[in-house]
Amino acid sequence: MGNIFILISIAFNVAGQTVLKTGVNKLGALVFNFGSIFKAFTSPMVLGGLFLYLIGSVFWILALSHKDLSYAYPMLSLGYIAIILVSWGFLGEQVTLVRILGVMFISFGIILVFKSA
Repeated sequence: MGNIFILISIAFNVAGQTVLKTGVNKLGALVFNFGSIFKAFTSPMVLGGLFLYLIGSVFWILALSHKDLSYAYPMLSLGYIAIILVSWGFLGEQVTLVRILGVMFISFGIILVFKSA
């Protein structure tokens, strides 16, 4: 059950990042001042992204109740793979070969952690 909770948590985190990025793209470049922060935190897309994070956190807590932290936390790196795909396919970002190779190295580490369980 713990692995399922981890995967659900990752899915909500990736969805939250995607919605946050979409919301921030609509707002434009922000600066660190009250006006920009207020603008961000009153954006429905930003709030939606944060809400998705909250749901992901609930599943993360459930996952931690079943799995060791030293196992569960590295598994969150699966989100890197999903983010690369979503960034390229949904957000239209350019994903370079260097980024892909970096995520492949991380993926190899995830496989080692998974096999250690």
